[in-house]
Amino acid sequence: MRRAVVAGGLLCLQVWANAQEVPACRFDVSSNKLVAETISMAAQAYRELGKPLPFDSLVVNERPPQSSSRTLTAYVVADASAEGVRADGCPSRPLAKGEPLDKLSVRGGCVVVAEEKLELRCSSRAIALFGHIGDRPGRANPALLYVLAHELGHVYQRQPGEYEGRAVRIDLSQPRVNKLQALQKSCDPASTKREDDADALAVQVMKRLLPKPPYREPLFSERGSLLWNVDQLVLAANAWQKASMELEFISRPTVHKTFVPTEFPTSTATVNANARRFVCDVLGGTKGSVYHPLQSATHPSLDQRMGRVAEAMKPVAANLTNDTSRTQFESVARLQSQLSPIFSHIYQETGVYMEAVQASICTQVNAATPPACR
Repeated sequence: MRRAVVAGGLLCLQVWANAQEVPACRFDVSSNKLVAETISMAAQAYRELGKPLPFDSLVVNERPPQSSSRTLTAYVVADASAEGVRADGCPSRPLAKGEPLDKLSVRGGCVVVAEEKLELRCSSRAIALFGHIGDRPGRANPALLYVLAHELGHVYQRQPGEYEGRAVRIDLSQPRVNKLQALQKSCDPASTKREDDADALAVQVMKRLLPKPPYREPLFSERGSLLWNVDQLVLAANAWQKASMELEFISRPTVHKTFVPTEFPTSTATVNANARRFVCDVLGGTKGSVYHPLQSATHPSLDQRMGRVAEAMKPVAANLTNDTSRTQFESVARLQSQLSPIFSHIYQETGVYMEAVQASICTQVNAATPPACR
């Protein structure tokens, strides 16, 4: 087991609905060192930002000292099928694709749990995916830093929360008034504020840490390395979203074409026309269902979040050197320095488009007279 020293303060968390104790048989101890080191680095960055966190020590996959109210406990939990666990919470058989997860399995990547103690739980699948570095010893994956720094943001807020919110499938056979209410519900700006704030804190942490080892990629220039880290974060986030959907669902609902941008920048007229098409297809549809990626009740969409990360990192990257001649493979570094800014621009513009589309949808469904769709 691993123990690390971190920062101090006072915490009072709400109780997470699923605070049942995790049995030791569900611990994935293979990631103890990785999780402890990443949390410790992030906590140090919070201290340097003048935002000390409310714990003095950290334990991973072990029970915290009973006398300590200032220990953050992190559990990495192996997923299990709801039908494949014994009464003690231990799996009785391997988890199969498409099976519903049991209550102890961690959805959303990582969650902050509160039951008169500081507790963070992460899915072992999430840690494996976000922490993957391939054959790059000495390097660290920025995706894991982002996820855990986001959760520490919830600890700083003194609120429970999770990394990933689950979006909504809209059943088109519902009465029109029900579908209109569902669209209106997604327009409450207060619903995502806590997650937006936790993301903003995570981005501040990444600004401090990504330009330096173990996140510095020596194959590229300083600027190229930072933008490469953004690429790795986006790739991991997309892979996690896909893996999560495939685990519990046979197939993923169709994403409405409104949420697939085709040009950058997108004109206001096109944004409004696309938003209107989506609203009308939902309100006028009678069969099947549609996946609304911007209708997470508590979280901004993945595209919005990645766009904001790219936007925040752009000025940081601009202040770093871009000398590819000092790299081991100059031609590769030069190509990467040309491509990563393009990818970063795409992430940023996709986020801008998604926010513009959601704003237009909200304007239309909250109007005194909602669209009269033909």
